[in-house]
Amino acid sequence: MARPFRSSFAELVDGDEPALRARRLAAFEQGVVLVVVAEYWLRAIPKWGQLAAHYDALLAIATVAGALILARRWRRPALLALAAAHVVLLWTEFPSSGNHAYLELYVLLLAALLRCDDEQEGRLYLRAVRWLVVIVLFSSGIQKLAHGYWLHGEYLAFSLGSETYRALIGWLLPADELARLAGLRGEVGDGPYRIASLPLLVLGNTTWLAEILLAPALCWRRTRPAAMVLALLLLAAIETVAREVFFGLVFASAILLFARRDLQTPARGLIALALALLALVRAGILPEVTFY
Repeated sequence: MARPFRSSFAELVDGDEPALRARRLAAFEQGVVLVVVAEYWLRAIPKWGQLAAHYDALLAIATVAGALILARRWRRPALLALAAAHVVLLWTEFPSSGNHAYLELYVLLLAALLRCDDEQEGRLYLRAVRWLVVIVLFSSGIQKLAHGYWLHGEYLAFSLGSETYRALIGWLLPADELARLAGLRGEVGDGPYRIASLPLLVLGNTTWLAEILLAPALCWRRTRPAAMVLALLLLAAIETVAREVFFGLVFASAILLFARRDLQTPARGLIALALALLALVRAGILPEVTFY
């Protein structure tokens, strides 16, 4: 009897070493929790003493829940508590809450509902996170294409008002064009936000096209290894400019779940190191670096 289409479609992203699955998922889960808890603290440090009462409560819940997740018997209630805190944060900060917070919430809920060490639940857990990666990549590329602000460089032109963007991609523009775009302030009558530089136009259009193509490439096992590497390189390039460190760490770890080997365990250590360095930046021990 033929297998149901819906089941076979969901299995497109399958393919891993079952013996390593539980360890990989546990390391991935712990890495995400590290990012979420650290994000609460790194956002709080610059505004210490000025935080709203509810944020103090959320910070305390995230800290305690993050520690309890490491204890096996408290894993599920701690994950649910951390997810609940994230829901309150999203609710109180809407619509200015970051898009990556929703991704973190999805992963926390998956982790709370599914067990890493169960054969069936572990397979579903891995499949769900992989599909999240595919959906985020594909929808991101489609949105860039549909809104059209990457086709003629409008988004990049507007972003050149930021010093970070100017420093990293401004060299692709002639000096006079860079000066014109950097002088725009996003006010009524400003513009045109159009780019004549071919290298920057190629960069912008390559970005949305790569996101759309990498999504199905991650589903096909033959192209998956190359697609995983290219997706990581694309993410690194985007986050170097955008400085969305928290999203970058979570999403990079999720992309690594497409590998057959256990890359999450070493990645968890790198995530912890990156967060420690960011904490030193926030504390003023290391030079100031812009990150979100």
